[in-house]
Amino acid sequence: MKKKEQEKLQHHIEAHELKKKKIPKGKHLLEVKDLKMYFHTQDGIVKAVDGVSYTLDKDETLGVVGESGSGKSVTAMTIMGLIEMPPGQIEGGDVLYRGKSLLSMTEKEMQGIRGNNIAMIFQDPMTALNPVYTIGRQLGEGLRVHMGYSRKQALARAEELLGMVGIPNAEQRVKDYPHQFSGGMRQRAMIAMALACDPDILIADEPTTALDVTIQAQIIELMQEMQDKNHNAIIMITHDLGVVADIADKIMVMYAGRPVEFGTADEIFYNPIHPYTWGLMRSIPEQATEEKKPLTPISGNPPSLVNVPKGCSFSPRCPYATARCKEEEPPVYKTESGHYSRCFFSGDKAFVEKNSPRTTRDVATGTRKKERKPQAALDDTTARAVQALKESQAATEASNTKQTKRG
Repeated sequence: MKKKEQEKLQHHIEAHELKKKKIPKGKHLLEVKDLKMYFHTQDGIVKAVDGVSYTLDKDETLGVVGESGSGKSVTAMTIMGLIEMPPGQIEGGDVLYRGKSLLSMTEKEMQGIRGNNIAMIFQDPMTALNPVYTIGRQLGEGLRVHMGYSRKQALARAEELLGMVGIPNAEQRVKDYPHQFSGGMRQRAMIAMALACDPDILIADEPTTALDVTIQAQIIELMQEMQDKNHNAIIMITHDLGVVADIADKIMVMYAGRPVEFGTADEIFYNPIHPYTWGLMRSIPEQATEEKKPLTPISGNPPSLVNVPKGCSFSPRCPYATARCKEEEPPVYKTESGHYSRCFFSGDKAFVEKNSPRTTRDVATGTRKKERKPQAALDDTTARAVQALKESQAATEASNTKQTKRG
């Protein structure tokens, strides 16, 4: 048992050292390369993630958009190492964090990474939080495991975190249980939990679902404030393009397990070149005009990932589909800026100009002023955590030595 505890501590120390490590030249904070995650079921092979690629750097926000079942959450869960295998199986690709492959790590090594280097806010905070433990205890658990805090230190930090995310009377609320929090407060507590160890990357899986519009805006603003302070990268998963309009630097539109369009927020909103993206944009209520217009829904339903349609997977629902679209898989059309799309018509400027929607939505990408916290302060936080873990490891070794001598 003591040996297992020592190994666990060592993995956490290695995770902290990796967070301090300089990103290799030519590399990114996170690189997802042609990732494929399939599920082997009785009905057949479900190609939930089928060739996802992107990069992410510090201070950047990536919006991942698509309908339910498009592979957004499975991509995030694969990065976190939370997919049960079997039935899941990685069929190809890799995920590099600071140049090191996450897919080649053992489960014990990933336990050091999760929550410390990469954290996740799950869709439903009521099911993500344990109903029989207080909010303070659940907030403090990650601090004790990853940062080497004592129970008293963890509780004090939990109070600070709750106050930081805008929950009043934090010293009292840490003693409350999840059912005593409103929906918005539970989501704030989940954000506090995810940010507790100053992670490099924050994955937010539909964090505003089931919240009213006012609370949605507050949660998004809070995430922006935390990013400005901590310089972490954010992956924002949502089915609503409107949610990522003001927060994302880059947007990846997914359909049937694949990215169908990728570009900067300005490119996706002002120059979309894929019919599926057009459909999503036409589904957004227009707020900039007094003229009332009916929303234009995308006809049909997303395809079964067991039997993905031949040719372009969107062709059965696409109003512009031709016989070629239903027989041949479209190539990736890429512009000089890196904006790409999987559609035969993406390179036809006249076709795009004629059929793409014109948006008047104000995209605030790149206009946020980020007040930079000195990097030395962030490094100091990591150094203190490593020192605390090493002291805990030394205490364990000393205890083992004494027991050996007594034996």
